[in-house]
Amino acid sequence: MDVAHRSGLSNYLCQHIRSATYATSTAKAESLSLNVLNEMVTSKWFGQGAKMDCLKRQQLAFINSAPLSVETICVSETKKCISLYEPTVSHHSQVGRVTVVYDTKMNRWSCPCTNLRRSCIHSYIAKWHLFQTQRSIFRTVRSTEEVVIENVHRSDEDSSPIYPPRGAVLQKMVSYIKNKKKILSILPENVRHPVPDREYPRRLVPDETLCQKCVGTVPLSDPVLITKKAKILTNWCVIEEVATYCKYCPQCGMCYRYQEWKNGVHNFDDRTIMSLPLCLTLRNLLQVHTAISRAVEYLQLTTGAKFPNSDKVLHAYLHFEALTDHEYNYSCVSCGDHPPVVIMDLHRKGAFHLAVSDIEKPPENFKGEVDIDHFWETVSSEMIGRGFVRSARDNPFKVTPTYQFWAPWIGKNTRQSNLVLNTEFEKVNSPKAKLEDAELAVTEDHLIEELFKQRGYCTEN
Repeated sequence: MDVAHRSGLSNYLCQHIRSATYATSTAKAESLSLNVLNEMVTSKWFGQGAKMDCLKRQQLAFINSAPLSVETICVSETKKCISLYEPTVSHHSQVGRVTVVYDTKMNRWSCPCTNLRRSCIHSYIAKWHLFQTQRSIFRTVRSTEEVVIENVHRSDEDSSPIYPPRGAVLQKMVSYIKNKKKILSILPENVRHPVPDREYPRRLVPDETLCQKCVGTVPLSDPVLITKKAKILTNWCVIEEVATYCKYCPQCGMCYRYQEWKNGVHNFDDRTIMSLPLCLTLRNLLQVHTAISRAVEYLQLTTGAKFPNSDKVLHAYLHFEALTDHEYNYSCVSCGDHPPVVIMDLHRKGAFHLAVSDIEKPPENFKGEVDIDHFWETVSSEMIGRGFVRSARDNPFKVTPTYQFWAPWIGKNTRQSNLVLNTEFEKVNSPKAKLEDAELAVTEDHLIEELFKQRGYCTEN
């Protein structure tokens, strides 16, 4: 209409104003309740500052005899349109109203006054309106893709979580998964055997509903979408278009993701999901000296599907083993639990090349004693941490080989205590003395005698 007026067409009316002539009813303004707003603050939908802004805007609308919020007709059935009072006239509110649109399918709020990921007073009031009139939509999944979150500027009022977590939250999340999400050493028959027509879930949502770290009863947020493009790798095919979700605690910020085995799947990095029969198949192949790379090549030739690269499959399998509650009930038929000599077979696929010069020397007071439980718990944390980082360099749980912190594995029934000996540092050769500094304690007569012996001469006259 502005363009038409500047062109001299003062009588031009847009299609929206012309369609208003055919309207048969008017939208009803909603009287928003303070109790509902307090409930939203308690549920951590927004803070006290946003609450006071909402109340000020409600009072301003009352003074100017304007409806604060009105739900209008929207063309799409999956969207909710809320018309809100705006006292300041600008490019997005030329008639004193702003329309906030909520996409129920994508769980996305959009307001013309700001970008998609930054909350504003209009979105707060729209949430207040829908929370009072249609609370059921707040039980649905909120969507937030990792790529979008990592590249967006977050305001102090934006309570959306960063996933995967970092810092202290990642430390707590890995510790929780390692201690609370153990996989049984002997799995039930219904999940361990490969079945071609088995149905796997397409929506992997965490089972937790309350925060396990906070004191008292603290409800978790609604599920937050991580990705819709996860894949489940099986012995027979690759199942695509799988959605994974996480939940977070609004009080301490702790994140929870799907890490259950009861549905027959194992979550590695929220995008690569492995069926438990496939994990057990890879274990059996390794025990008969078949590399993971060859196993992946075999699966691709058999199924005709494209699998992830062998390194990712290997890390996913090690992630499964790190969470498995192994028993390690070793016992010799002749010697029992404590044989005098334990012979370990060489596993070439478990070796790696590392120059001796790259390893720092141990402290002078190091006696070769290493806490075996602490070391392997640290290794397990590294394997679990791989499910939250893009590369090993970014893994905060990475274990660097050192002489003073590297231990073999010996079962609890076989070793005497948690302290085991690592004497590899004793094999390191000391620096050779220079030839000019070496003292030759050999006399001239002794050298002559040795030379005569080599030539077969006799020194006796």
